[in-house]
Formats: sequence, C-alpha cells, structure tokens
Amino acid sequence: MDNITADELKKLLHLKPHPEGGYFVETARSTTTVTTDRHHTDTPVRSAGTSIFFLLTPDSPCAMLCKNKSEIMHVWCGGSAQEHTFIHPDGSRTAHVLGPRVDQGQSPQVLCPAGAWKTSRLLDETKYSLITEVVHPGWELCDFEMGRTDKLLELFPQHRDLIEKYSHRSDVSF
Repeated sequence: MDNITADELKKLLHLKPHPEGGYFVETARSTTTVTTDRHHTDTPVRSAGTSIFFLLTPDSPCAMLCKNKSEIMHVWCGGSAQEHTFIHPDGSRTAHVLGPRVDQGQSPQVLCPAGAWKTSRLLDETKYSLITEVVHPGWELCDFEMGRTDKLLELFPQHRDLIEKYSHRSDVSF
C-alpha cells in the first residue's frame, strides 16, 4: 500500500465520508443472526457480525467519540498507526496504538469493549491509516450513539481534555 494515495484508496474501496470523521464502506454483513438482550428497539435480533473499512487521512485525521452496544475489533490494514482511546462505563480511560510495529508497542488489533466511548486519531497526520472494524453482534444504527460534548462532560468531567477535542457540540445524525 505504500504506493497508493489516500484519494486512490477512497476511490478503489468506494469509501464515503463517515459522520464520526474519516471515510468508510461496509464490506460484509453476516446472514447468520443472533438474539441479543437488547430491548431498546422493536427486535433484539442482530446480524452475527458486520465489517467495514475505515480510513483516516490528513484531511480527516480523527474520529469523534461514539459508543456502540456491541464489541468492535479494530484490525490494522495499512498505512501509519492510529491511537484509539476508550472511556469505559466506569469512567476509566485507556489508550492503545493500532499499527504494525509490535516491536514499538503497537498492536495489529485492538478490541473496544461494548458500551465504551471510543475515538481514534492518526499519530502522523501527514499519512493515512486504513483499518477494518468488525462489529459483533453486527452494527445497527439503533445500537450506536455519537458523543455530544455537554452529555459526555456530565458523565466524565475528568476527561474534559479528550471530550472537548473529540465530541460534537450538538446532535449529529447518520
């Protein structure tokens, strides 16, 4: 991938802008279904899993805070490394570097726990980074929430620095 530009990747992979930031395309949705304990919608049935390509670029170097009711496995595919930061439901905060350099503490995959607020950013904002996100049970809009600054600050005032930088001031819809 060293010879492919971010713009070429967007075109070749049919990526479109993501409301979080970056670019994405859904690449798979399992036809196998599972019944969850989720009763906030008409049905608790979900696809067993979904996956997307997700690209951060110099013109869109970060993803805003969001939360999903499902676990999300992030897998590095190419380009430079990304830092993923999670605010867990108990208020603790962890950061992980997703990338190829395991000799430098990077990991080629990082699991975001269900219910954690997550954000990601390029470590080198002059380069791009392509990852795959695998969501299990599968991604559904009804299980997803974008982070709004005022609401997150009420829940996690100790993380003001992260929240003010990586959240929306008002509601954002898909």
